[in-house]
Amino acid sequence: MPLPLTIGILSETRESERRVALTPDDVAWLVKQGVPVHVEKNPRRIFSGEEYEQAGARLVTRAHDAGLLMGIKEPRIDDLMPGRIYAVFSHTIKGQDHNMPLLRAFLDGRITLLDYEAMVDGRGKRLIYFGRFAGICGMLDSLHYLGARLALRGFSTPLSLIRPAWRYESLDEARGDLVRAREAIAQDGLPRELSPFIIGITGHGNVSCGAQEVLDELDPLEVPSRRMESLTRNEGAERHRIFKIVLAPEEKLRPRDGGEFHTEEYMAAPDRFESNLDRYLPHLILLIHTSYWDERYPRLVTKKLLQDLGRDGRLRLEMIGDLSCDIGGGIEITSHATTSRDPVYTYDHAGDCETNGLAAHGVTVLAVDNLPTELPRDASHGFSSQIREYAYNVATCGLAQGEESSGVQAEVRRGLVTHDGRLTRRFAHLSRLVGM
Repeated sequence: MPLPLTIGILSETRESERRVALTPDDVAWLVKQGVPVHVEKNPRRIFSGEEYEQAGARLVTRAHDAGLLMGIKEPRIDDLMPGRIYAVFSHTIKGQDHNMPLLRAFLDGRITLLDYEAMVDGRGKRLIYFGRFAGICGMLDSLHYLGARLALRGFSTPLSLIRPAWRYESLDEARGDLVRAREAIAQDGLPRELSPFIIGITGHGNVSCGAQEVLDELDPLEVPSRRMESLTRNEGAERHRIFKIVLAPEEKLRPRDGGEFHTEEYMAAPDRFESNLDRYLPHLILLIHTSYWDERYPRLVTKKLLQDLGRDGRLRLEMIGDLSCDIGGGIEITSHATTSRDPVYTYDHAGDCETNGLAAHGVTVLAVDNLPTELPRDASHGFSSQIREYAYNVATCGLAQGEESSGVQAEVRRGLVTHDGRLTRRFAHLSRLVGM
């Protein structure tokens, strides 16, 4: 039996990135199975080099001897080592223009690219993701900055007890503040002018589930969409509860011809549909957006929608947490990605302009594009537990035959984007984008 490949844990190049693909605990498990692990030194990493050494790994400046290189974000083109296997989120599989040079470099270097985002089961469901923690961090941040915005407007709320995610050591610590905020809402209530306090969420995937996991710590009352109008007619009532609505596809969208919504028709011809949020946005204080979007699909929140609602005096919305962070996408006013340390700007629908920070008139937008790194230890543990078995499989079986490699799990083979200078069958359609 051939010796297993050495696994190399890459040093992330983004200064804000503290997550890891494999934690020391899972490195120790791999080493015990006979798989050598080399860890590139990086003082920003949430786990120390000493923790990896104690797990049996070898600390190196560059993992030149590793056959399987594992990281989180895209590596720099100049750092690529030819002929290796790279397991990363490459952000190339949707044909993103800005990352086509990276895909070309993988091909030119005869590198095998295993993209976590492409690893799916037989039904096409993603298996490797940070989505839950994107939702968790995004909801914590949104609640904190909503509280800060309301405070600037003179409203004292229990949301001031919640910190942004990056200021917590762990999710358990954050839960303590959420419990205190829940108790304060139940006892002291929310400002009459903001009640009923309704939070809307788009999407039903991992990001949405993570966001709801946090919001549910505040014990919201989930209401059907048909109750929103009757709720807001009773302004000032129901002050001791937050309300939550998770918008279904047929609530977010409607056919342009006025017919009924059918998912199959929408997927086949999304250009025949338009946003239905003009019915629901006037009732929300906070919108958390987690839905998938690409250029085929209609936008859910447009500048015109906000301008029309604002002009008619029907806009209660204080903030949008755009956790999908598609620039100019489903939320048109998401004009750029923000960072954990500079997370928000405010769109003035009256003047069609934006101002950094919370204080300006309009709708505040949070669009942090790397949310899970705000809770790097918890997020890394969750991710590493998903990937370690696949890492062992690749290290012990290799990928010499690419998508035809024997002994390699089907999920891994589906996740292969390039091999030996060529695109795999599943991603052959990208050839025109990289000049092949």
